[in-house]
Amino acid sequence: MITVGGFNTSLDKSMETDELRVGGVVRVRNVRAWPGGKGAHVALTAAALGEPVRLVGIIDSVHRALFEDFLGERGVEFHGVPTGGSVRTCLAVRDGEGRVTEMLEPGPEVDAETRQEILASFRALAAAAQLSVLCGSLPPGMAAGDYATLVGEEGSAGRRCGVDTSGDPLRRALDARPFLLKPNRDEAAELLGASVKSIGEAARAARALEARGVALPIVSMGADGAVACWQGRTFLATVAVEAVNPVGSGDCLLGGMAVGLARGASAEEALRLGVACGAANAVTPETGVVRREDVEALLPRVTTAEVE
Repeated sequence: MITVGGFNTSLDKSMETDELRVGGVVRVRNVRAWPGGKGAHVALTAAALGEPVRLVGIIDSVHRALFEDFLGERGVEFHGVPTGGSVRTCLAVRDGEGRVTEMLEPGPEVDAETRQEILASFRALAAAAQLSVLCGSLPPGMAAGDYATLVGEEGSAGRRCGVDTSGDPLRRALDARPFLLKPNRDEAAELLGASVKSIGEAARAARALEARGVALPIVSMGADGAVACWQGRTFLATVAVEAVNPVGSGDCLLGGMAVGLARGASAEEALRLGVACGAANAVTPETGVVRREDVEALLPRVTTAEVE
């Protein structure tokens, strides 16, 4: 069992246009919408691979049935904490050149009682899981240190907890020494105050995070794959695909890694599975969605190599 804390749930909406013009009228087509947010992407990936998974996130009365039905049909047990405000909408607009522009709402404000209910729900479910993951932004009203607090509690209980977030919550979570930390190249650069543009720089960043107490740091590099450190070894995993919509691929990478780790795979094999899941998302038009058959087809093509 995997527990995912993706507290700031969203309705993901994707659309296409020939040209995205700032200040102009933009007509769109192929509009799709489904439950999302980093946590949902991670949980859906785990479920697509057949792993039992529970997701904790906020929900409003208007969207509850949609989230419960959509996630439940795909194998995710959704533990929605009610909030008075509407869940946020996250837009992904693909233009004629294949570029994807994301517009992300902050989410509804949660009050002190709702915040405590969110934390209590995660604590109860994480206690019964092989691995837990905290990911995405925090809803307004939650504290920047909430992820760090939960990481510390999980570590003290001898349980593994991974984190994928940004900004101050990421910095605080690092100080709490999570088992796994997965920044992308930009987040790693901001976190460490160093350039992370090449594979070599990503390897140095991963080693720096390992030195800060993270057992398994992963730096995701988009189409260039991902670099991880484990017990003094640094390795890169890559696979080449023709990307249709790469948005959410880092989340799916984390979901695949969580499944591998929960099943007892080595860090390197878990990373291979994660990269296959990230690539499987990139070849579909939906954000944060993978098909098991795509993952199984891509996994043999994932290559790994040690990085000096």
